[in-house]
Amino acid sequence: MTPVTVSAVSYLNTVPFLHGLKQSAIDKAIRLSLAPPAESAALFEAGQTDVSLLPVAAIPHLSSCHFISDYCIGASAAVRTVVLLSNTPLPDMHTVYLDPHSRTSVLLVQILAGRYWNIRPAFLPLDPSLLPLKTGEGCVLIGDKVFDHETQYTFRYDLAEAWLRFTGKPFVFAAWVSREKLPAGFLLSFNEALRYGVTHIGEAIAAEAARFDAALAAGYLTHNIDYAFDEAKRQGMELFWQYLAHGAVPKSVNL
Repeated sequence: MTPVTVSAVSYLNTVPFLHGLKQSAIDKAIRLSLAPPAESAALFEAGQTDVSLLPVAAIPHLSSCHFISDYCIGASAAVRTVVLLSNTPLPDMHTVYLDPHSRTSVLLVQILAGRYWNIRPAFLPLDPSLLPLKTGEGCVLIGDKVFDHETQYTFRYDLAEAWLRFTGKPFVFAAWVSREKLPAGFLLSFNEALRYGVTHIGEAIAAEAARFDAALAAGYLTHNIDYAFDEAKRQGMELFWQYLAHGAVPKSVNL
């Protein structure tokens, strides 16, 4: 049988998923690749992977896809690793630099800026040479690099927390999807592997002890990431899509 190609995000938040897959017999039936969210989405959109932990901003553009799991990368409170950082308060922020690794976060911050914070900064691609930020500037950072930068700025706006305050809904950053319908047996085994990972987070962290600080990882994976792809998160995801469909993000800054 030809292996099912699977792409996932190469951040700490996927460690439980990857651990579960490695502990399952399904590991022999898949070929796994890891990349930042935007690259993982590009692989799936180009037809180079069968299954992807896909950033939700990419899903409405697909001609066809199937949700295949009860698990996702989501947040029901502050997510910690998707943030707007600045030394300037929101009302005085005239420029926001955008992390190119995440289309979803880029769009989310623009929705929050226009519909919740009522600010109209210029949105520009983030060039690391522009750091540290000047007065009036902010930057959206995502992923593990946030841990290295989060204490360097006076103001830290968590995008998942802001979305929850704005809408009353949790946020989904990425969901497991397939391009085609897959056999029921494969889907059952795949979902069970993910379930094992998210219910054995301590074990998953221990397996990656050389890569991450154990205390930081445990706090983040148990308190900031909410893996259940439940009805509330589906509603939050669909509301996000509605904002995108109704022009909440100007095309001129849709990077």
